[in-house]
Amino acid sequence: MPRNYKRLQEKITFETLMETLSEEFAQLPDHRRANSSYELADVLRSAFAMFSLKSPSLLSFKEQTKQEEKNLKAIYRLQAIPSETQMRTALDPLDPAPLRTLFTTLFYKLNEAGVLKEYAYWKSQVIVSIDGVEHFSSTKVQCDHCTTRTHRHGETSYHHAGLAAVLVHPAQEEVFTLDFEPMLNADGAKKNDCERQAAKRLCHDLDERYPALKPILVEDALYANAPHLRQITSYGWRFVLNVKPDSHQSLEKQFAGRRASRQVKELRITDARGVKHDFAWTNDLCLCESAVDVKVNYLLYEQTDQQGKVTRWTWITNLPLNARSVEPVMRAGRARWKIENETFNTLKNQGYHFEHNYGHGKQNLATVLALLMFLAFTVDQMMQRCWRLFRQVRGGLRTKAKLWESVRSLFKVQFFPTMDALYRQMAALYDIQLC
Repeated sequence: MPRNYKRLQEKITFETLMETLSEEFAQLPDHRRANSSYELADVLRSAFAMFSLKSPSLLSFKEQTKQEEKNLKAIYRLQAIPSETQMRTALDPLDPAPLRTLFTTLFYKLNEAGVLKEYAYWKSQVIVSIDGVEHFSSTKVQCDHCTTRTHRHGETSYHHAGLAAVLVHPAQEEVFTLDFEPMLNADGAKKNDCERQAAKRLCHDLDERYPALKPILVEDALYANAPHLRQITSYGWRFVLNVKPDSHQSLEKQFAGRRASRQVKELRITDARGVKHDFAWTNDLCLCESAVDVKVNYLLYEQTDQQGKVTRWTWITNLPLNARSVEPVMRAGRARWKIENETFNTLKNQGYHFEHNYGHGKQNLATVLALLMFLAFTVDQMMQRCWRLFRQVRGGLRTKAKLWESVRSLFKVQFFPTMDALYRQMAALYDIQLC
């Protein structure tokens, strides 16, 4: 890594990230009366702090010791700490859209520090994984924006979900959120919002907010449809999308026909562990009979492990397929799972309590809280990537669960002027050597 990039990355610490977010929160438009008890920026900082500290609920966040109050004000730049009711009341009517621009702000900090260059995968292009995730479900609590689901026994459930776009790389541990598009029913809508409609909006926004970013989209089979491919290729984007034999029968038939006439090329590799990698590919197929203008390249990959178990994947792509490219295309396609494993699984199972109902509200509360949680997760990923102190303490404690628990424990009993001071005290208590 060039020295100037290394220095820039070392400057990405909790303090600098919190300063950036605090300033951005202060610039968001306040929808409330001028005489409101708390500044909107303080409400947003408080909610962000709750997710940053991995508090399991709004109530537990508000039940603070005197030391916690001092730490919140010092570390999270709070002037005053609203109650749980005040927080919900202030955030419920808030338009979620301006919060989404904060992902762009954080991304450009990464870009300026050279992290984007480290995520370049194919001729300087980066891999962006898109997938949907649900963050609220109830059979009783609802609002006008909930999507609905009627079950076989006749009961109706109510949901909030969104579509995340995440920067990933097969060889990199950290993932970075680029945007989160809510799936919400509009006022008076008779049909549920859905992933395909959300994807249309999300890709449009990604193209506008990241004009210099030419991604390789990796997505599941739901997105392997003509309208989506026409949209993303109009932006000049590349794609590697899963396809399934039962839902893409025309592709399977074309591939089988070419294979029968020996027009499909193949490559077989056995690695040092004895795992077999079989590739078969062909270029320039029609996506389907109703979209003959949409041309795709088709890749079949089969992996046979040491016990003889065969796992099969199939993708379509507009990257050129040849003996040199099939392996990197395969790795790009399999990197799609990083949005599930490193993003959604982390949010659900590693202390963030993503599926816990922090508050539903009547307007936008559930969506606003989900966005703030994604922001907290993104800040954590940036610290993990760039902040040496964080990496050393995390490595010494081995698990993130222990790390978050230790942060909260120290937060309760001792005052720290900065998060840096807190992590250094943690390193001393656990005898973690810092260099």
